[in-house]
Amino acid sequence: MSQRKDRPELGAIIQRDRESYGIAPHTPAGIVTPEILRKIADVAERYRAGQIKLTSAQRIALLGIDEQDIESVWRDLDITPGAPLGLCVRSVKVCPGTDWCKRGQQDSIRVGLEVDRRYHGMELPWKCKMGVSGCANDCAEVCLKDFGLIGT
Repeated sequence: MSQRKDRPELGAIIQRDRESYGIAPHTPAGIVTPEILRKIADVAERYRAGQIKLTSAQRIALLGIDEQDIESVWRDLDITPGAPLGLCVRSVKVCPGTDWCKRGQQDSIRVGLEVDRRYHGMELPWKCKMGVSGCANDCAEVCLKDFGLIGT
């Protein structure tokens, strides 16, 4: 039996059980609509995903996907895969900023969406994580990222 491996071309990461895969749709700034959440839940149930995990990078991971179902899951989701693997910009974590937070000093969502649009998935010589916080409270934890912006 051959050893299963990550499937970067399918946006899938082999899980600890070495049999199932995890995928994470691209969720810019961690924002999704109720319709997208329902679609993710419906697809997870249809393909018997073992778990849905909200990640620290503001992504939604579907875990426990069978290898033969990966392409069908992506087709049914009809959402761009996140950049889970490789030497690239993996995620841009964004706080609520002036849209929702009483402490927000800058429009972190607008800035974060633009940073994501420009850089998400960009190939680099290293993996890179980015963040945008709307105030010094740093809810997007930009001080722990490779690149970060803090609104003042």
